[in-house]
Amino acid sequence: MRVRTAAAATLLLTLISPPEAASATTTCKPVSAEVAMTSGGPADQRVAGTLCLPRGRAATVQLLIPGGFYGQAYWQARGDRRRPSYVETMTAAGYATLAIDRLGTGASTYPPSARFRQDTHQIVVRQLIEQLRAGRLGGGRFTKVVLVGHSLGSTLARTLAATHPAGVDGVILTGESSAPNQAAFEQMGAQIYRAADDPRFAERGLDDGYLTTRPGMRAAWFYHRPNADPKVIAADEATKTTDVFPPGDSYTPPSINKGIQVPVLIVTGEYDKLLTPTHSSTELRAQEAPFYGPRAKLEAVLVPGTGHVLNAHRTASGWSAKARDWADRRVGGAAR
Repeated sequence: MRVRTAAAATLLLTLISPPEAASATTTCKPVSAEVAMTSGGPADQRVAGTLCLPRGRAATVQLLIPGGFYGQAYWQARGDRRRPSYVETMTAAGYATLAIDRLGTGASTYPPSARFRQDTHQIVVRQLIEQLRAGRLGGGRFTKVVLVGHSLGSTLARTLAATHPAGVDGVILTGESSAPNQAAFEQMGAQIYRAADDPRFAERGLDDGYLTTRPGMRAAWFYHRPNADPKVIAADEATKTTDVFPPGDSYTPPSINKGIQVPVLIVTGEYDKLLTPTHSSTELRAQEAPFYGPRAKLEAVLVPGTGHVLNAHRTASGWSAKARDWADRRVGGAAR
């Protein structure tokens, strides 16, 4: 088991290590944020993340929230090993990034699943926003915070932006839309089981509220394999994480999006099995527009030849470049 784990870690490192040019202009460091699981509760948990700072002083930080069963490495992965990751793209453009492991995933703490409430993940993200603005996580005080989510992370991002609009300056939503494929989600549910039943996590002592994906599930559900590197898929499978889904529906209905008062960019893959298909960026925007107000200045990008995990496909750098352009136009605050 140790040999296989070491090999997987080496493979993942090969896939996410920044190119020499990017590392010369970017400083990345691990951060640990003390957080509470409920409003007013004790800050007895810890969220692990990686803060990357560009050369110069960035006024804007992007808080990167991974989806279910993924950790912060998702934002550092390169679907095409010759091209930059999302983090590298944004830091090269002058934006700071903080990629996190949500509670119960990656290097963050693993509280008993019974302590999670329906709004725990949202409460934690809100605390991270406050700490970034106060300069308590390094890199100084950030005057602007953009929430960037994937899948479940997108649900958290838009929910927080709608309920606490003053804390957010922009939102990028990926791998999520107003039209989830409910039948697909039900079928995919059969491929999720207790983490305690998985050989990787069996010795961790996790309670039954901790779940993970069955072996091989990710390639079948999260990828459009004709446009994905088999080594990237293997690294994804070999470095999967656990997750906790609090009581209640984890998908916030799109009607709440009217409360978002900042610019929004939506990005989905053409072959995302978990979403109702759209066939162009124009069609995607038309589908989503009724759920947003004018202040959202809604933009949408449909990425061709791509499945659910956008960052792990060969097309990743293309959508990242469009997100960088959007951030320049709609938010600003990059270091120059």
